[in-house]
Amino acid sequence: MPAYCQNLHHEVELGVLLGRRVQAVPEAAAMDYVAGYALCLDMTARDVQEECKKKGLPWTLAKSFTASCPVSAFVPKEKVPDPHALRLWLKVNGELRQEGKTSSMIFSIPYIISYVSKIVTLEGDLILTGTPKGVGPVKENDEIEAGIDGVVSMKFKVKKSEY
Repeated sequence: MPAYCQNLHHEVELGVLLGRRVQAVPEAAAMDYVAGYALCLDMTARDVQEECKKKGLPWTLAKSFTASCPVSAFVPKEKVPDPHALRLWLKVNGELRQEGKTSSMIFSIPYIISYVSKIVTLEGDLILTGTPKGVGPVKENDEIEAGIDGVVSMKFKVKKSEY
């Protein structure tokens, strides 16, 4: 939690790791470039984000700070037969805050890869795919536990940065 933040929010997401160089790939071939998956937490300094929005500024300070995106161990794609059939969850101090299935994502993984690869060449990149409902605040010393059922999980405490 950056020192300049008073309202930090959690967003659990499936991360898709691309293992080969990909540029403007069609959806039908997009999954061929996936090396694996990870559980990701997109932490957002919500108060900073709101201030940036009001001023028409980029959200860099709200989304890009030390430890702004904890990432689990990577899971090879062979260990995830269907990435569109996963259950993601997040608890804060033992209370379930977020729960969702990748089958409910607005955009499919092939669509996301295809779309992003038309804008920027990808190679070894990690794409976050979106968060289920239940995004909410955390505070210093809260314990966050998150997981993808049967695949991977992680746990840590929220610490306030000196900077």
